Amino acid sequence: MMQESSLPLERTERWFLRIESALMFVSLAATFVMMVLTTVDAVSRYALNAPITGAYEVTEKYLMIAMVFLGLSCAYRGGALIRVTFAVNRLPDGIRVWVDHLVQVLTLAFFALLAVATVGQGLRVLENGTALSTLEVPLWPANFLVPLGLAFLCAILAIDLARVRSGGSRLFQEGEPES
Repeated sequence: MMQESSLPLERTERWFLRIESALMFVSLAATFVMMVLTTVDAVSRYALNAPITGAYEVTEKYLMIAMVFLGLSCAYRGGALIRVTFAVNRLPDGIRVWVDHLVQVLTLAFFALLAVATVGQGLRVLENGTALSTLEVPLWPANFLVPLGLAFLCAILAIDLARVRSGGSRLFQEGEPES
């Protein structure tokens, strides 16, 4: 039977998993659209001498951003963030837990700073009304995909902060991710 204190965290995590699944779906859809658009543009450009107007800009300014930043939390859960464990693995357990907490907090702070900075960038783009050079498509929606992905990653990192002591933080897990 589950302890009462873990129930809110479990419910919260279920919601985060649903949101993460939706973000990952959008990321995968952006990847698929990018592959199709690039292929059709290349065929059209070289076989028909008629490139698709704006294909490069849409790929660069929208699809790549969605692919990378909306998939960040899934990459984190899968253990894809860089870990340098050579020195930390040789530390005594008590010191290692302290260092792991410090690294988790610093990682969270780093991504939070990136999220705040990218919100500022998105607001500047929104204020300036910047659009793609070949199409009249505004850039501000793409600029807000970055802080969305980063903020969601920060939330997952914050939830995992409680798991550092038990070794359950995904930042320090090695091998295959849990399902």
